[in-house]
Amino acid sequence: MKKFWQQRWLWLIIIFAFLLRLPLLNGSFWLDEAAQALESVRPFAQQLQIVPDFQPPLMHYLVHFAAQLSIVEWWLRLWGALIPGLITIWLTYELGKKLWSKQVGLVASLLLATSSLHIFYSQELRPYSLPAMWGMISTWLLFKKDWQWWQFGLASLAGLYSSYLYPFLLIPQLWLVWRRHGRAALVKSLALAGALFAPWLPMFFRQLAAGQQLRIALPNWETAVSLPQAKALVLVPLKFVYGLLNVEPTAFFMLTLGLLAIALVLSWRPLLKQKFWQWENDALQLLLLFVSPLILSWLVSFAVPIVRPKRLLYLLPFFYLLTALPLAKKKINWRLAILPALILAGINLYSTASYWTNPHLQREDWRSLKQEILVKFPAEDTIAVFAFNEAFSPWRWYQPAAIPSLSINQGGLKNSGQLAAQLEIITNYRYVLVFDYLRDLTDPNRVLEPAIESYGFTGRGVIDYPNIGFVRIYSQREFAIGLRP
Repeated sequence: MKKFWQQRWLWLIIIFAFLLRLPLLNGSFWLDEAAQALESVRPFAQQLQIVPDFQPPLMHYLVHFAAQLSIVEWWLRLWGALIPGLITIWLTYELGKKLWSKQVGLVASLLLATSSLHIFYSQELRPYSLPAMWGMISTWLLFKKDWQWWQFGLASLAGLYSSYLYPFLLIPQLWLVWRRHGRAALVKSLALAGALFAPWLPMFFRQLAAGQQLRIALPNWETAVSLPQAKALVLVPLKFVYGLLNVEPTAFFMLTLGLLAIALVLSWRPLLKQKFWQWENDALQLLLLFVSPLILSWLVSFAVPIVRPKRLLYLLPFFYLLTALPLAKKKINWRLAILPALILAGINLYSTASYWTNPHLQREDWRSLKQEILVKFPAEDTIAVFAFNEAFSPWRWYQPAAIPSLSINQGGLKNSGQLAAQLEIITNYRYVLVFDYLRDLTDPNRVLEPAIESYGFTGRGVIDYPNIGFVRIYSQREFAIGLRP
C-alpha cells in the first residue's frame, strides 16, 4: 500500500489513459483490422499462412488466443493494442524516472497518455502498439543497472516478431549495448535474438516478394501505404505533435508550431552544454534512439516504401521524454521548462476531442454500413460488387452470408470480354451495389459502371460513409429505396 501511494500519480495517469481509450474502442473494424481478425480466427495450424500480410506472426498468435474467448471488437483490441499501449505509458514513466527524475517520467507519460495518435493505435487491431511496447521494454532493460543480456535479447526478439520496422530501433540499441555493456554483451544478445529470428527469414523474403508483385500490379498502391519521400522525414515528427489532426499550413498550425519550436529551444538551451555531447550522457543516447530509426527507415524507403507515423509509433515515447527533459535539472526556470509540455498537452487534448467528435478522423464504419444495407435492400435480390480480387475483409467479417458478393479481379477490369462474362451473374438480382472503395487503385479508368449499365441497370443514387466513400446503387427498374418488398 505504501508503494502504491508513492506512485499514486503514475496510477492516476494510467487510469486516465485507460478512460481516454474507452470511447470508440468497440467501434467497427476497418479494412486492415478485419483482415487481421479473419486471419487470427482461423485454426492454429493456419496462423503462419500470412504471405500477403507483410507482418511478422506475433500479433496473429496473440489475437488468435484472445479470440478463443470472444471475437467482439473491444476484446480483441484489448489484448492486441490497448494493454500494450498502457504498458508503454507505464514504462515511459519508469524510464524517465530512472534516467532523470520523477517529474520527467510523469510529464512524458502524461503526454503519451493524452496523445491522440497513441490513443488511436491503442485501439487498432494491428501491430503498432505492440512493437512500441517491446521498444520501451528493451530500452528500459538497456538502461538498467543490473543489466542482463538475455533479457534484452528476448525483448528484442519479441520486437522483431512484432514489426519489420523494429530493426531500425534495434540497430542504435545494439550500438548502445556495446558502449554501455561491452562487446561480449553485444555478441550474446544479438546472437540470441538473431538465432531465434532466423527461422522466420524465408517467410519474410516470400512476403517481401509478394509485396513487390503487388506494387507492380497496382502502381498506385505505394502512395496508399507510405508517404512521399520528400514529406516523410518531416511529416512523421509533425504527426507526433498534432496526432490525428490533418497537418495543413493554416494559422492554427503555423502559430502552435512556432510557439512550440520557440519553447523547445528556450527550455533546452540550458542543457546544451559541452558535456551534453559526450556519449556517456543519457540524453544524447536517447536522442540517438529517436533520430536514428527515423533516418534509417527513411533511407530504406527509397527502395521499399515503409515510412508512416503509425509504423514508427515506438519513437513517440522518446519524443515525449526529450520534451520533458528540461525538467530534470535541479536549478531550472519551471515556467520555461514546462512550457513545451503544456503546449503539447493542449494540442493533444484538442486532437483527442476532435477524434471523438469528427467521423472523418475515425475508422471506417463498415459495421453500420452493412447494417444499413441489410435494412434497405432484400438480401435475396441484392448483390455487392467489388473491383478487387475478393470481397473486402470487413464485408466478409460482418454478417458474411447476409448478401452475396461478386469480386472483379484485375484481369476482368482490363479485359472487356472477361468483365462481361464475370458480370453476367448480376442479371439474377434486382439491386447491384458497387463500392468505390479503393477503386482509384484497382479501376482508375472507371470501366465497371458502363459494364453494369450495359446489362440494363440504372444508377439510383449512392450511400456515402466517411472514409469508405460511395456505394453506388443500381437497379433494373424503378423502386422505392428503403422499402423492402
